[in-house]
Amino acid sequence: MSRAWVASGGAVAVAFVVAGAVSLTEGDGAPPAVAAAPAVGETGTVERRDLVERDSLDGTLGYADDGALASGAEGTLTRLREPGAMVRRGESLYSVDGRAAAWLLYGEIPAWRDFAPGMEEGDDVRQLERNLRAVGADPDGDLTVDREWDWATTAAVARFQARRGLTEDGTLARGEVLFRPGRSRIGAAGMSVGQPVRPGQQIGRISSTRRQVTVDLDATRQQLAREGDAVTVELPTGREARGRVDAVGKVAEPPAEEGGDPTIEVTVSLSGRAARGSGLDQAPVDVGFAVERRRDVLTVPVKALLARQGGGFAVELAGSGRIVPVQPGLYADDMVEVEGELREGDTVVTAR
Repeated sequence: MSRAWVASGGAVAVAFVVAGAVSLTEGDGAPPAVAAAPAVGETGTVERRDLVERDSLDGTLGYADDGALASGAEGTLTRLREPGAMVRRGESLYSVDGRAAAWLLYGEIPAWRDFAPGMEEGDDVRQLERNLRAVGADPDGDLTVDREWDWATTAAVARFQARRGLTEDGTLARGEVLFRPGRSRIGAAGMSVGQPVRPGQQIGRISSTRRQVTVDLDATRQQLAREGDAVTVELPTGREARGRVDAVGKVAEPPAEEGGDPTIEVTVSLSGRAARGSGLDQAPVDVGFAVERRRDVLTVPVKALLARQGGGFAVELAGSGRIVPVQPGLYADDMVEVEGELREGDTVVTAR
């Protein structure tokens, strides 16, 4: 008895023969010996599930909120953290003339003016006061976190300075503090230690610690990516991670090389452990975008399909050996949607 199966996704056909009884005649005329019972193929289960066919595109694994790290002081760069270093609230990003500079604080509002007694009220004052309390610069609880600068704000700034070896004048000039949404990661260096720097000059890159994937999608295929869509991401380690489309570019970028197609940038956020860490930056990954979906359908392993004489497909029920004709539908993840006289939980024979 021979058994053939077809994997339609790659149009691959494989056949194998289940061994039958074999007669062996001994030289002394002994009765024939019978081989072991026919080998039973591996089995799979009829499952009810969702199937998603995906198109895999090239992506780049990096970090969200990437931007330039600019100097806030003038002098000689004497320290710059290594690429991949994590910086937390209240820590400095680099040193100029041997003194730690650019203290990281958390917030969405950039430091657009100097902080000093008598300054006009504003949301940036509230943001600064929230950070001063978080780093322990208000041990007696005198500080009221609001939009107004008062004597308690000045005292808290002076304590912040004292603990970091700064001049205790109760003021913070632009460039002395850098506000970012949270813990930050140092990227590639733009300068070397020993070089002269001036305010505003880029000395490196800085980003969040949240990993993110970017895909340069051909503008003609933009229907593949919609905000909120679930995707799969094959990481450089070979492990597959879950992702979600965060943003789809609205303006097409010109082709990178002559004869190419315009592209739009698609950003994908990762879920679980893959979303965190300080591993590879700018590493290539494969991103799977959904092309077609089937919800709540009966499926069997692709290897369970039998090619029938005269056309069509069937599966063999394990145990009974009954052949059940089926109509295959969508192929995805080594499974295939089927219609036929099958029930969820049935066991079918698969090819080895």
